[in-house]
Amino acid sequence: MRIRGSACWARLLRNTVAAGSTACILAGEAPAVVNGVGSHLDPPGLIQALASRRPDYTRYISSVRPLAPGVGRRLYMALVRPGATDPRERGSAPFAGPGARNDIVYDEAAILSDHSLAWRYLLLDHEYFHARHMAGATLLPVPRGEPAELERHYNEAAAGGFNVAMARAGQYSGLREDEFREALDRLSEHYAALRALLKDSDPERWSRVSELLREPARLIERAY
Repeated sequence: MRIRGSACWARLLRNTVAAGSTACILAGEAPAVVNGVGSHLDPPGLIQALASRRPDYTRYISSVRPLAPGVGRRLYMALVRPGATDPRERGSAPFAGPGARNDIVYDEAAILSDHSLAWRYLLLDHEYFHARHMAGATLLPVPRGEPAELERHYNEAAAGGFNVAMARAGQYSGLREDEFREALDRLSEHYAALRALLKDSDPERWSRVSELLREPARLIERAY
């Protein structure tokens, strides 16, 4: 997926995400290589990797586990309610509200397919942000009773913006340019879809939401 559009759209994206010192991914502190984040993924290793970045993750995440055999959806990771097996099912939707804790499920084949170690840290951060958001522990309101399409683009634009902001700040050491582009492309798609749904139909709400999304790194400043 690539960004399509004019220079105006490129400027909009730059304003939407929190800019770091440069647009390329520069090395910061190298992440520790731990069991489960080498050539094979296992839940203890991913949990250790998550804990190394987000020590408070247990407030929002109850477990990290592989997708159940037979689940046909190819994805990297998803947030589901505890014990849920298929992210496609409505009954798997994560719990929302103060104190909510949810599970991360992952597709090992998708994550290991031509991706760097840094990409796994980015994915874990993505689901961590979703989990905090669902628990009401960010500055971004939790959507309730919204159309499914609007809710999905709203949630993904926020988590994607957070990833891009962290990447620009050098938080995913070793992230490749094509991986950064993939994260940026996905952000642009969700942001554009959200804008199309809200800007004309509810300009006041769009103004509030877009203001929050301009500084995604600040969204987790709220203490739980």
